[in-house]
Amino acid sequence: MRKFYHSSKIPLILLVLFFLIAGTLFYWYEYRPSIVREQCAMAAEKMSSKDLFVYEICYRHCLRSNGVEYYEPKE
Repeated sequence: MRKFYHSSKIPLILLVLFFLIAGTLFYWYEYRPSIVREQCAMAAEKMSSKDLFVYEICYRHCLRSNGVEYYEPKE
C-alpha cells in the first residue's frame, strides 16, 4: 500500500509543476505586457496634450522603459 501512495505522488507533483510553469509563462508573455501597454497608453495621453507625435514618443518610451517591445502595425 505504501508503494502505491509514493507512485501516485509523482504525477501529482509533475502536474502541479506543469501548471506553475504554464501560469508563469502566461503571466510574463501575455498578461503583463497587456497591463503595461494599457498603463503606457494612459500615461502618454496625459503627457501628450492631444498631439499624436508626442503621444507616440511617450508611448514608445514608456514601453521600452518597462521592457516591452513596440511593433509598428503594417499598413
